[in-house]
Amino acid sequence: MKVLIVTTEIGVTEGGLALACQRVVDLLAKEYDIEIALSSEYPIYTAKGGINPTIGDSIRKEYKLKYDCQAYANVDVIIAFGGRFNGYYSALLASKIGKRFILVLRGSDVNIAKWSVEDTLYLREAATKASEVICLSEEMIQNLLSICPEAKEKVQIIPNQQEGICSGFTFNDFSRKIIVGVAASHLNEKKGIGNLLAMLVEFKKISSKDIRLELVGDVDIDLLENYKREIAMYGLENCIVFVGYQTRDALRATMRKWDFYIQASVCEGHPNSIFECLCSGTGFISSKTGYIAERLQNLFPEFFFDSFSPKIIAKKLKDLAETSNLASRYLAAFYELKKGCTKEEVDRKWIDLLAYNKTKRKNLDVENIVCVGLHDVKGDVHDSITTPTRVFRNFVEYVVDQGYGICSMTDYLHKSREERKQWIVCTFDDGYKSLIHDALQILKKHSFTATVFVCTGLIGKDNSWNNKDADLREHLNKDELKLLKREGWEIASHGVFHKNMLKLSDTEVEYELLESKKMLEQLIGSCETFAYPYGAYNKFISQCVAKYYSYAFSVDQGGTSMSVDRYQLKRYSITEIYEMLK
Repeated sequence: MKVLIVTTEIGVTEGGLALACQRVVDLLAKEYDIEIALSSEYPIYTAKGGINPTIGDSIRKEYKLKYDCQAYANVDVIIAFGGRFNGYYSALLASKIGKRFILVLRGSDVNIAKWSVEDTLYLREAATKASEVICLSEEMIQNLLSICPEAKEKVQIIPNQQEGICSGFTFNDFSRKIIVGVAASHLNEKKGIGNLLAMLVEFKKISSKDIRLELVGDVDIDLLENYKREIAMYGLENCIVFVGYQTRDALRATMRKWDFYIQASVCEGHPNSIFECLCSGTGFISSKTGYIAERLQNLFPEFFFDSFSPKIIAKKLKDLAETSNLASRYLAAFYELKKGCTKEEVDRKWIDLLAYNKTKRKNLDVENIVCVGLHDVKGDVHDSITTPTRVFRNFVEYVVDQGYGICSMTDYLHKSREERKQWIVCTFDDGYKSLIHDALQILKKHSFTATVFVCTGLIGKDNSWNNKDADLREHLNKDELKLLKREGWEIASHGVFHKNMLKLSDTEVEYELLESKKMLEQLIGSCETFAYPYGAYNKFISQCVAKYYSYAFSVDQGGTSMSVDRYQLKRYSITEIYEMLK
């Protein structure tokens, strides 16, 4: 099979798109016949000037399209490595010669495309014509779908491959100086440099430590002059060094001298520099954007700042420098990050992507969800409702040790399909007050969340309705539900009065479903998930639920397919989850 890769840049000496493209080319060249075309190179010269100054550019592009249609008529697949005009041009070329077209997006070509009418047009046209669209993060997918909803069924995440080993971290005590750095081949405002200057000012207000910011990469002359004026205005001349462009080998050596790499971008795809700094034994602090943040922020919240406010970034950096177990935490983050983007895993995804024939059917969405179903967590006695605190804590720690996470259904849905394979949805039925004391704190330790299914007619009351439970329990009140919501938990519906819906009239079923949804939405906002009381349902009940909710959980009936079983998602016990993980 012949594969044409259309790009604007390629090579190992640069970073970002060029490096990622080169690595994909090297991979695919082992299996396929690869050709490279640059969308920015034109085979014809046109003079500038005339009544319409843009016509020369249009003629060059038209000539190039005709030229490439002849030159690449025998390829089987066209891959656009990079969006904007590159993606649009590749889509036109593929359409002209009737070839399969794959669009590969890298970050800003989708994350900030919405702010340019031209880029929005290019992205929408390219994504519409593509048979598959490859992104680097869930954030990129959501930005793409806001412009081109039609791409929903053909988008997937393939991260950048990350190669290298980490020998460990040795941090100074930071008693006198902190050295932070940021790097890019072409250093500009995409990396948030202006905001970092303001951050230095705020840091000097709250800390007596010297701080030094090293900036690696080319800077446009006019932008450099603006930076220098602001540096002089803030009195930061002794705090900032413009290193200039460095090769990747030289950059790695520079990184080893830093205490932290700081990623202050407002949007990223999958920044290679963070992984490289970890390989160099250097820590990082980052905004919550891109694949790395999505992979690590729940497990390592101390490495990410929630706001782009210079004051908040400065405070986060100061707190990070005062953290005692940095070396072990960064080493754990390195291995967690590498787990999802090893060369072998990324290679497999690319090969699978191109393993295609014209009779191939559309893949069915049979993504499976693993969910644990619980009620109450407290004390040390196990019964049909209660999971002892020790048992739950040990379960959570075991899940973490196996490299998995625990989250609410809402958080699960916000993750990419690939990420979901590493997460277990945790649900609690009935909404008992004890969850505030034990379950919340155990999950909060790891920045995990859960879904609690609440009976709205029982909020703030006791469980005297349940004559099969020997323990008198209190249900969460409104303030406690709001607290869980603030902690990131999902508050979902369990009906109004915990009624077996198979024993209710049609009118009563509607009441249980609609009234509980209305009250929860007034109390805490959106409510899209439901759990059948007693796990009791049939086809008619599921159809009724579907009118008001997006997903519904049973107990041990139903299935785990996110498409086929979305209104009969089964849940497992802790014991069953242990067996799966083993």
